[in-house]
Amino acid sequence: MKRIFSLFAILALALSAAVTAAAEETAPAYSFKFSGYFKADIAYDQARVNAGNYALYVLDKDENDVLSTTARESRLGLDFTWKENGYQTDAKLEMDFYGLGVSAASLNSMENKTSPMLRHAYLQITRGHWSILAGQTSDIISPLVPKTVNYTVCWDQGNIGYRRPQFRLSAWGNAGERLKVSAALGAMRTLGGDLDGDKIDDGADAAVPTVQGRLGFVVKPCAKRTFDIGFSGHYGTEEYEAAGETKSIESWSASADLKASFSPRFEVAGELFTGQNLGGYLGTVGQTVNPLKEAIGGKGGWAQASIMPVDRLWLNAGYSIDDPDEEDFTIAEGTTTTTSFIDKNSAIFGSVMFNVTSTVTAMLEIAQLSTTYIYQTYIDDELATDSKDFDDMRVQFALKAAIK
Repeated sequence: MKRIFSLFAILALALSAAVTAAAEETAPAYSFKFSGYFKADIAYDQARVNAGNYALYVLDKDENDVLSTTARESRLGLDFTWKENGYQTDAKLEMDFYGLGVSAASLNSMENKTSPMLRHAYLQITRGHWSILAGQTSDIISPLVPKTVNYTVCWDQGNIGYRRPQFRLSAWGNAGERLKVSAALGAMRTLGGDLDGDKIDDGADAAVPTVQGRLGFVVKPCAKRTFDIGFSGHYGTEEYEAAGETKSIESWSASADLKASFSPRFEVAGELFTGQNLGGYLGTVGQTVNPLKEAIGGKGGWAQASIMPVDRLWLNAGYSIDDPDEEDFTIAEGTTTTTSFIDKNSAIFGSVMFNVTSTVTAMLEIAQLSTTYIYQTYIDDELATDSKDFDDMRVQFALKAAIK
């Protein structure tokens, strides 16, 4: 009996050794690192803006200067990479600390009792010249962002695109020595509103995903110059119930983006867009539909130039504008309550970014924000319309330490 047990023990050890050896042979090449940064901001606004820590647009209120100090833009990321059987898998988890949004003054305890906000959580599998991405990350459309100290990178001011859950297929390849072509197509979650108040997101109620796509071209005429050009767009629908009928609202966009690097020290970038029902994409100044539940359209864009005159110093200057379609500002006939719309929102901004060390950057930005409001109401059965401009001078300083 002892010999039998000894034989089984020897066989078990041999099998264990064989399995361990096989596992070692096929074990994936695995790596992990932290990413993100720590950032502290202090911003002075000559007038009240939405929302204070960051600036989207100027509020239509009497001028009242405000000082905001925060560290909530700080973000932490976990990046994973492994290779196995010819496939490379990348995974990312990233959060910042705007999970509770930006609160009213009476709830400013949120500034030091804040909550994490999920930014990215995705995996991407790559092999050869194609990849599949699944999870939450940035939109395919309008992929560029300007270099701003302001957290919101010109959102609601001419830069559209946000983050949302998605499945994405990408492919790329060379078309000659100086041209690279890429394409991406994604099925995205439609994040809409709740126009019928049934506590179901109107985008989910449509039961079909939003489709996004982009076609990109990278041209490299010489060693130091690169031109990255892209054309992108999306189409989606939202559904809601009204008077016992199912109604739908379309959301769509068409965009063009360009980033031109003339040297390691000088580049320009910008985007243009047009579309409708873009509030979920931070376009048309966050406006989606009018009181008649009709989609609000608009157009806009941004442009920025960046130059490094001396080592470690970047100078940036840009302009952005979001221009909703005034013809879509419609209220129900006979409405006696004044309804306001944002007719235009723009910003002129310039910044200085100095690399104190390889990881620490000091930043100063000055921006002029201008927001135009339209007010509509019916007086004696006639539509009365008025408009007013509100301006803000914003000065923002920040220290940022990157995790590398």
